[in-house]
Amino acid sequence: MTNATRYAVRWLVFTALTAAFIAVAASADTIMLKTEAYVKGPMVTLGDIADIAGPNAEQLAALEVSSAASPGSSKRIDSQLLKMRLNGAGAEGVELQGAGSVLATTLSLDLSREVLTDDLRTYIQTQLPWSDAETSVDILVEPNPVTVPEGEVAVRWMANPQYRWVGQGSFRGDVEVDGKVKRTVFAQANIEAYAEVLVCALDIPRGKQIGATDLRFEKRALSQQKGDAIQDLDEIVGMIARDSMFMGETVSRRSLVPKQVIKRNQTVSVEAQAGGLVVRSRAKALDNGGAGDVVRLMNPDSKAEFQGRVRPDGTVEVMQ
Repeated sequence: MTNATRYAVRWLVFTALTAAFIAVAASADTIMLKTEAYVKGPMVTLGDIADIAGPNAEQLAALEVSSAASPGSSKRIDSQLLKMRLNGAGAEGVELQGAGSVLATTLSLDLSREVLTDDLRTYIQTQLPWSDAETSVDILVEPNPVTVPEGEVAVRWMANPQYRWVGQGSFRGDVEVDGKVKRTVFAQANIEAYAEVLVCALDIPRGKQIGATDLRFEKRALSQQKGDAIQDLDEIVGMIARDSMFMGETVSRRSLVPKQVIKRNQTVSVEAQAGGLVVRSRAKALDNGGAGDVVRLMNPDSKAEFQGRVRPDGTVEVMQ
């Protein structure tokens, strides 16, 4: 439906509801047009642009006479147009006085570049996932200033769902007035987070079990880390270096593997539950495995293969 059609429908509905009671006492009402008026929009009512007296003042004031100009702009409404609107509403006898036309200016709010930039910066700071990190936020491309209708204004910022909240990112802001989106702005920002992460205190060869003295904490820029930087020493002590790592290199999870609790071809203890009973026996491991890993095993007598989950103490729990 076009704006013109929508306005026509609204006009017909309003006319049907108001014509009957406006016509009854129209001759007793007077309308004094103002020279200029400020309106909220999106429609201009008779009460916005005139002082009305009489028994039907409230109903006449609610009469929509024109669409409003865009926020911050003005439009002139001629008294002849008002007479047509009044006649259409059944108020032919209403006395129209005052100015021959009214300059109606739509109230507006100007959101400056600085205001929008500060709002974006606040949004970013509330969304950052980094704990114990020092963060710098640089707005690379500031949002353009906008003018919106007067009302309760809020900006709903959104980042790309794939953004990791570090490095450069693009942001979109929907400017809402009284809960309705009126304008959309765009911006770009660069976020840098600095945090204490674990790095190698010395060269660590491939296959070495990690000890606490092999590592130290250093403050690093998270955007420069290749993998997931680690901030908890207890999380990785006892793990095995997947590849050789060098002094000063940031330790990431992809660089480590769990310590092998059992090795391939090793004879291990296995446990199986049957009702309330626990049956213990021995089996041959067909895979290497760390705590929590599922490995294949073989019964040394029947040669039948089965699976079990490795416990931290090296015992394998048979999977049913």
